[in-house]
Amino acid sequence: MQITTLIDNISYLPELRSEHGLSYYIETKDHKILFDTGQSSSFIDNAKFLHIDLAQVDIVVISHGHYDHGGGLNDFLALNNHAKVYLNKDAFNDYYSKNIETLKYIGLDKKLQNHPQISLVQTDTFVIDDGLIVYSAIDQVHLSPLGNNVLIEKRGFEIKADTFKHEQNLILLEDNRCVLMAGCAHNGILNIVQQITQRSGFSITHVFGGFHLYNLTKDIYEDDERIIQLGEELLKTNAIYYTGHCTGIRAFDTLKRLMKDKIEYNPVGIIRII
Repeated sequence: MQITTLIDNISYLPELRSEHGLSYYIETKDHKILFDTGQSSSFIDNAKFLHIDLAQVDIVVISHGHYDHGGGLNDFLALNNHAKVYLNKDAFNDYYSKNIETLKYIGLDKKLQNHPQISLVQTDTFVIDDGLIVYSAIDQVHLSPLGNNVLIEKRGFEIKADTFKHEQNLILLEDNRCVLMAGCAHNGILNIVQQITQRSGFSITHVFGGFHLYNLTKDIYEDDERIIQLGEELLKTNAIYYTGHCTGIRAFDTLKRLMKDKIEYNPVGIIRII
């Protein structure tokens, strides 16, 4: 299995574009998969530079209904007319971030929800095939990101906290590897790992995704005590973590000091062979 980071907040090569967003390209024995699309078409430009043909992608999974993970979907559909695209049934709801008295729409392009290539996942566990399983409905039990408190959902005239029922995660099974793909882990990366393990019986070996330890709206991090507590719990899972995006580089540095070779950062363009 080969996983390439197409979009992240950080790029160390001037030829590769970065943005506040996330996108992974995954090659397995049976599939070419796109997990999230970042917020723009930059992931397409990066794929071209890396000699990745996104027209060959057959499966797309969008982790949740925020622009920085599904904003590039329209551009992808313009170049690929056959891939099946899976989003949670609530992914096209109205999602906003709030800053003092201001609301900013951070959801997806609603015109896409009836696109013929798009399927809305209706169940908490959805099997694409024997090697690809989508999980949602994660309960926020331990160490959920405090940055969630600026993220809301509007339903008509009602404004309420986003429950992140629209967040879904992908499990990849191949050659005794069980790889978890997360987006922002708004429901808490520890909760996601623990509950998917409990529900599936799988032993997760590798985890990719952001941990939402950095609040972009307020430009603040989780405090070091919570980050260290999270790192201590993640070490107990025995998985190897590849993170980036909304984890934030300062939080990553704290986790790296604690978790050592059990965690790595994924800048744009890096390729992981699993």
